[in-house]
Amino acid sequence: MVLANAVGDLHISNETSPNFSALSLPREVLINQISLLFPCRDAQISSLLTLLSVPGIACKAFVLYGLEATGKSAITAAVLEALAGEANVGAHRAVNLDSNYFSLRYAVIKSAECITGRHLLEKIVAAVADAIGHPESGRCENFAQLAAELERLMKLWRSPGSHNKKFVLVFDGIDRQREAPHTLLAGLTRLGEVIPGVTSIFIINSPGFGFLHAQGVPHIHFPNYNKAELQQILTHIRPTPQLPGGYQETKDVWHRFCGATWDTLSKHSYSDLVSMRTVCLRLWPRFVRPILDGTHSAKEFSKVMVVSKYIFQDDSVLVPSILSEPKSSSSLVSQYKPLGIASQLPYYSRLLLVSAYLASYNRSATDQSYFMKAAAAKRRKKGGGTAKTRIGVEKHRKIQRKLLGPQAFVLERMLAIFLAIMEDADGRGRYKKGRGADRDTAGSADIQMALATLMSLRLIVKLGAANSGDTLDGGSRYRVAVDWEVVRSVARSAGVEPEDYLAE
Repeated sequence: MVLANAVGDLHISNETSPNFSALSLPREVLINQISLLFPCRDAQISSLLTLLSVPGIACKAFVLYGLEATGKSAITAAVLEALAGEANVGAHRAVNLDSNYFSLRYAVIKSAECITGRHLLEKIVAAVADAIGHPESGRCENFAQLAAELERLMKLWRSPGSHNKKFVLVFDGIDRQREAPHTLLAGLTRLGEVIPGVTSIFIINSPGFGFLHAQGVPHIHFPNYNKAELQQILTHIRPTPQLPGGYQETKDVWHRFCGATWDTLSKHSYSDLVSMRTVCLRLWPRFVRPILDGTHSAKEFSKVMVVSKYIFQDDSVLVPSILSEPKSSSSLVSQYKPLGIASQLPYYSRLLLVSAYLASYNRSATDQSYFMKAAAAKRRKKGGGTAKTRIGVEKHRKIQRKLLGPQAFVLERMLAIFLAIMEDADGRGRYKKGRGADRDTAGSADIQMALATLMSLRLIVKLGAANSGDTLDGGSRYRVAVDWEVVRSVARSAGVEPEDYLAE
């Protein structure tokens, strides 16, 4: 939400006079108007209005602190703009009566735009001169010149006999000021004591103990938004694309989607409002693709979550980028391909991993039926590929072997299975000839290195003591450490159908 549009939506009522008595509290209408623009910040808005608009509270400086994206700067600017606009209404009413009306002006100085401490002081003077409509501002090299120049500008702004004029200086990010002198914060805090009618507001992330070197300075805390508050704020966003059911259906699904995104990603990646809004808007087109395609309805939110669970496993959405997102959501979904182990392992390593899975879940008695050349020739089909061979299943075993957990196997057996499925993958055109696809491949340095890599990645686990015997000894016993879904994707990327070799 753009701050200029948000402040422009404020409507200053003319029913109540803006003149405040010494103990008058901020009007409830003004608090409600600002709270509509910034939900879940009622306490902070009320505290700001009280410190700034009640003449009986002699507050020369106060601190707003909180982490990033908690609304400190935006709420402060909106409150000051509302008070300045209300004071201008009072000025127009009192001009003919020559009454002592309340008036407020303010200037925001961002430390991120100042490269040195002297640059900050000169920017303060220039901002104050611009706020009161004075065309010229003098030079400022130290705090003494700053106090003298600000006092001169305040005298030019105040009319004789007027005591209800207040000027507010907002120092945004003052704790990150570059090349700041040691007396910067202490000097800025005491500006209100030297110059009447000046109030300083410091917006920082985390204040240290006694960092202003002053006693009795009020602090207003802006805590992080929790899940319920973030969902309430993000509900006001209208994501694109819209669902076929209209605005209400889109709003309901968007609300549940924001909650699911928070539960999935906030604990380990982000938790502030800006990051969550960005991630939700980037994931929304991919999430609603099954609904737009007609595969699922908007009421089947759980099924859509299962179908679209891959989008929450992609870490690329959490990486900041200077490149803009594609405008077309369809092209965004079509170009997206989830990454996994299959895209990161070499060809031999993928086949070895599949061989380890087959050696762990197939009984050694079935190897002759599945991996011998004579048996493979019988299983050849006319159209190419292999037909799945079904052998007798023992009647007393009703649970599939892949549900019983991986079993131990010796390294020699896994290498024999590796040679068998490598020849099958070669027959499907996924493995080019001339790359050493002979019987000596199992003992080559590439295969031994691929085995060592799989063991170091803990995809294949060695049984027994860690240092007992040679790791690549043919009699060593191992066990695979990946599940069926991973092995199936890895095998298909290498041109092998693992179902053809897995015993039932």
